[in-house]
Amino acid sequence: MTLPYHTASIRELKKLFASLPVPEKVMRHGFFRASFIGPAWYRIGGFPGVHIAGLPHWQGKKFLTPDSATNILRKDNGLVEALRMTVEAGTSMVDGKPGVALRYGAEAPIPWRWVRDELRAIDDRTLLGITIVDIPVLRHFSFPFLLVRES
Repeated sequence: MTLPYHTASIRELKKLFASLPVPEKVMRHGFFRASFIGPAWYRIGGFPGVHIAGLPHWQGKKFLTPDSATNILRKDNGLVEALRMTVEAGTSMVDGKPGVALRYGAEAPIPWRWVRDELRAIDDRTLLGITIVDIPVLRHFSFPFLLVRES
């Protein structure tokens, strides 16, 4: 039975995350459309929350290289890049296993300098992401999202 990503609990999504492989470099290219998954309160509040935090009309992420990415925003009649990230290998804050995370860096605006988006591969075109805000108290919460390749 396949886990219903869009309505699964955060606990179920973290368990799934722990069972998935790290996305290989060959998978990290192109544009991935984002959606918020998990409990209804989070699906409803995800896009407005990201908008308030400085990424209005967030559409997803685009890997520029296997080791760098950017957020994609809808603006006017097109798409624009915003807030570049680096892909870093390391120990996952979600499950303690080896993993990869998208990091904005210390120079990024608040709150993005504290954000890490950890990724695992569901299949060759779908990534399960879990956002961690790496500051006291908030680092214990997980914010899941799905990325599906469009190009």
